[in-house]
Amino acid sequence: MASRKMLIDGNPNEENARYDFDLFVIGAGSGGVRAARFSANYGAKKVGICELPFHVISSEVNGGVGGTCVLRGCVPKKILVYGASFGGELEDARSFGWELNENIDFNWRKLLHKKTEEILRLNGIYKRLLSNAGVKLFEGEGKIIGPNEVQVTQLDGTKLKFSAKHILIATGSRAQRPNIPGQELAITSDEAFESRGST
Repeated sequence: MASRKMLIDGNPNEENARYDFDLFVIGAGSGGVRAARFSANYGAKKVGICELPFHVISSEVNGGVGGTCVLRGCVPKKILVYGASFGGELEDARSFGWELNENIDFNWRKLLHKKTEEILRLNGIYKRLLSNAGVKLFEGEGKIIGPNEVQVTQLDGTKLKFSAKHILIATGSRAQRPNIPGQELAITSDEAFESRGST
């Protein structure tokens, strides 16, 4: 309740200060999106959020609204595990009266395509949740450049500067290879979820 009152009423010393945003969030993963939405729904008049543009594999310049868990972790993993579980069940089904063709074929590329469709759908849902809450989304890299100042560098290099009464850093993380011998032979979950396998 105190934080809600602070967002709405503010610090009395800042009474006359003017900001572009009551709250600006850097990072639009699950935590950042929730903070921005709830702040907007509970009285913050202007809320902004920034996130790197979407790509299935994260990098210094790619991210996506929804964050690592939704786009490159928990959700895609569950889709792949769920898809993989059918093989044994289909084989067992024969023992329970199911008539199946001799061969049960599996199409890895089709499963990857369906996984990508689902994370694109979720990315869109997160964007709509922000929009419906009145949160302004900026695609680009955000950084704090001074007290109550944020800069968003867009894809084309354009730098946007905003003032914000409150700034929340919610950048989360991304998959990384540990600095150990042989790390160049490893892949992260990002690459594993996109592996095309052998043809």
